[in-house]
Amino acid sequence: MIEKEVLKVFDKLLVIEKMCKKMRFVDPVYKKILEYEGETFKEIEGSSCFQYLGKNVSCTNCISMRAINTNETHVKIEYNPDEVLILTAVPIELSNRRVVVELIVDATKSMVVNSVPDNKDDFCDIHSLIDKMNNLTSKDSLTGVYNRRYLNEKLPIDIVNTALTDENITIVMADIDFFKRVNDQYGHLAGDHILKSFAEILLSNTKEVGGWVSRYGGEEFLIIIPRTGLKNAIKIAENIRREVESTEFIYKENNIRITSSFGVISLKPTNGLTVDILIEDVDRKLYLAKKNGRNRTEY
Repeated sequence: MIEKEVLKVFDKLLVIEKMCKKMRFVDPVYKKILEYEGETFKEIEGSSCFQYLGKNVSCTNCISMRAINTNETHVKIEYNPDEVLILTAVPIELSNRRVVVELIVDATKSMVVNSVPDNKDDFCDIHSLIDKMNNLTSKDSLTGVYNRRYLNEKLPIDIVNTALTDENITIVMADIDFFKRVNDQYGHLAGDHILKSFAEILLSNTKEVGGWVSRYGGEEFLIIIPRTGLKNAIKIAENIRREVESTEFIYKENNIRITSSFGVISLKPTNGLTVDILIEDVDRKLYLAKKNGRNRTEY
């Protein structure tokens, strides 16, 4: 049924087929990819949409995910090893859900790049520039973790994914205790150093379990850990808390000690669950940690 609906959409797009290197149907929620070839669809089994770009991890600047959430068309520049590409993500409404049509145009020889690069080093320079452009849309410039924009786009997708697999959505909110004192005593550059170092500790403790980290605001960070229950999430939070407490952060001639507090929630998504509700719930747990003395984890 869905393939028939999508085919009708692609029939309407045949007028621009020759302008595109590839047209495909991408469903970032159900992780389904259909590519249009010769008036038929080919389902890409066991693959991910980003593998076409020669990547082993998902794109930080995922415009299909953004199109799903905003119901607006989004465009970005990407690349694979041999080409520079313009990707357009167009949201469409099917009978039971919203999906995305991706239009991929080869821009290697276009005015976007001006000319075909003469060698691989030129391609590397172009690729590096594109990576920097994409990171600006999704990464916090100071700490290098994801920003609020990415959080608001990715977390709804994670909520749906965990609901489909009947798993828990698990969130940790982390906060540096008395961070204002660091800025007041050592200066804002020292404060920036602490924020970057704190973010590195969060990343190092969540990478192996497939989690991702977003800066929520100021000295507050959110850790999203898929397929992890409350017990393991508490263990991760406590590992981070102990590492932060035992670390001597060195900035110029200053040896700075800090502590951190954590709120943890883990639940199965239900109807009406939103990003705002989840963040409010985990924020209440963090508030308890600070109210009960800081340098602790509440759940």
